[in-house]
Amino acid sequence: MTESPITRYLPYWCFYLHQGMITALIMQGVAGYFRHAGLDLAQLSWLSLTFLPWIAKCLWAPWGERHALPLRGNPYLGSLVLLQIAMAIMLVGIGMISPDQSVLAIVIALMLLALLSASHDIYADGITICTTSAASRALANTAQVGGSYLGILFGSYAFLSIAEQAGWRGGFFALAGLSLLMLILPLRYTRQPQIQHHQIQQAIRPTLNRLTFKVLWPVLAFTAIFYLAMRGMMALQTVMLIDQKLSLSQLGMIMTVYSTVVSGVGIVLANVLIRRMGALRCLLPVMVTHALLAVALAVGYPLFTLNLWIALFGVVNLAAAIGFVTLYNVLMGLVRPHQPASDYALFQSTDAAVAMIVSIAALQLAHYTNYQTTLGVLACFAIASLWPAKRLSLRLSRVFSDGVTPATVRQQGQD
Repeated sequence: MTESPITRYLPYWCFYLHQGMITALIMQGVAGYFRHAGLDLAQLSWLSLTFLPWIAKCLWAPWGERHALPLRGNPYLGSLVLLQIAMAIMLVGIGMISPDQSVLAIVIALMLLALLSASHDIYADGITICTTSAASRALANTAQVGGSYLGILFGSYAFLSIAEQAGWRGGFFALAGLSLLMLILPLRYTRQPQIQHHQIQQAIRPTLNRLTFKVLWPVLAFTAIFYLAMRGMMALQTVMLIDQKLSLSQLGMIMTVYSTVVSGVGIVLANVLIRRMGALRCLLPVMVTHALLAVALAVGYPLFTLNLWIALFGVVNLAAAIGFVTLYNVLMGLVRPHQPASDYALFQSTDAAVAMIVSIAALQLAHYTNYQTTLGVLACFAIASLWPAKRLSLRLSRVFSDGVTPATVRQQGQD
């Protein structure tokens, strides 16, 4: 029986919708709820500590890849299913904690949720990489980014709207139920690996060692600087709009438009650019766009009205979506055959470390100075990062040119 092109990609949409939902719940849903309740920016900045598991997941990714539980012919699916069930249980547990209690207790609980989510993502990425080829990966990346943005719809808008009507507990219970529902399609349609990653692992065990960093350092360095300005702007957008006197439901509606219409346009544009230019050649122009946006927000800050801020943050989300698709397309092509999930986890850990540092720094700086100063600092960093980004992109173009496989790169690192 021939598999439908639609059903082939449904598991990827479910995997990453769930990831986007959890991330948006922590960074936008809970942040918006607490900001509306009166918490200051310095207190809210500590929610960024929930990035810690995403930073550290590269440490246990090789172990997790070696001990992954197979299910229905896929070497990673069993582990993913168990972790998603655990997250649903954790959502119920957090819902039972009163938001009037210590913020620290909730942050710790959210960190545990993020730990489960980061581990879940290791297996989701492993499934995606192993069940796609270079030709089919672009649509898988579309599902990866598109699903993540659709997840914002549930983690931000749905959570805030339900919490406004049914309270904190109702919001978390609803997301727990959705978490379980999103297992149905992956259990039905997840494919077996197209290429023999799992067989290769029998001969070469996934590890994190000096050779890993020696081979992959240009990729890690580029990943670290790619989203400097964008991470700061996205950390500020929720609190800035709340401070413009938006209600929770209004904020949720705006975030819904950002995560559906705006991100959808960005994903389509990214796929057009990748087809015409190649993903690697798109990265530097995207960084220039991010820098220009940061400069525009900083310079125009005193002049912008609420409606203009909403429109500008829409452009920010558009540029972010384009960047995500292009970067992820490049990174998935740079993993080594014997440990695809572990290498990709290392790339994501690098990105998460930058995201956490920039998010905390942006909110702390905005608390002790003001939004305009913070946006100005982000613009300076964005401009300063363009020169090393150009040097690194040239290096990646030489090392990871067409016809040079990740396995070849690994062998070069051993010479």
